[in-house]
Amino acid sequence: MKILAVDDDPIILELLPMVAARAGFKDVTTTTSGEHALQMLRSNDKTFDCLLFDVSMPGMDGIELCTLARTVEGYAKTPIIMVTAMAEKSVVDRAFAAGATDYVNKPFNVVELGARLSLAEMLIATRRVAEGVTRPDQTSPQNNTQSEIFPLDKEVQIDGVKAVIEYSALRNYLSQLSVTGIGSSQVLAFKIDQVEKIHSLASADKFILALTEVALTTYQVMQAFCPMMAYIGNGTFLMVADKPNLERSSKIEVEIQSILDSKNLQYDNGDPIKISVLASNPIRPNTSKSQRVRKTFDRAISKVESRASRK
Repeated sequence: MKILAVDDDPIILELLPMVAARAGFKDVTTTTSGEHALQMLRSNDKTFDCLLFDVSMPGMDGIELCTLARTVEGYAKTPIIMVTAMAEKSVVDRAFAAGATDYVNKPFNVVELGARLSLAEMLIATRRVAEGVTRPDQTSPQNNTQSEIFPLDKEVQIDGVKAVIEYSALRNYLSQLSVTGIGSSQVLAFKIDQVEKIHSLASADKFILALTEVALTTYQVMQAFCPMMAYIGNGTFLMVADKPNLERSSKIEVEIQSILDSKNLQYDNGDPIKISVLASNPIRPNTSKSQRVRKTFDRAISKVESRASRK
């Protein structure tokens, strides 16, 4: 795995390759500025598989670099790990919203950095396997339905919606939140009711449009609570929101539905796409970091699936 590490501290840049090598990752290129890193990414002289960015740097900081790196051809989905001493929730939120995949706090050690790099390597391998799946921008018969292109249970990339990140990044985001941040956070799941029917009738473009409209609407309703969300497949979204009070989601559900009902979504043949969204009641994340992500997300998914089965 070819790694590019960016940090303005020469001591950190000396340590990073040694620590990465001890974890089994020996191909590390370093640079001291975001501007130079961006030039390297754009030059195509060497393609990097994973990027390590410090957040606090003079000139172009790591979050701005992360945002710009995502626009460089070939780096839209490359794992980006922020390596920083800044652990404030606002900084973590900005980093993940800019496209970060993971987050490592300084001072780092071999075990933690090695684990994050291993996760990035696994993510790369998983994506390479998935590259054989036909994508909606590839040439395909006009009558192809979504089910012929994307399995319903797979993640679909949703672009252009603020605060929508990849599921792997959302897991890392929840893992990164401090106990203080967790205390005011809640997790919810949202599911498109009878999504199987929409998936079977819609073309690839129309299905992704439906998902995008649900994501936009959900964000619009929840934006006051700084949400971070991901689509995980099967018509289901997971959200982490900064909202201390745990209230029943019936009001949120009504607000989302009211906005969706005002949209004129149609299948390719002109028939209306009727979307109904179910919301789980919110839950508080487990404060045990080792159990936080898996148990919390599983509980939220279970709650919304239970709602769907009863409807």
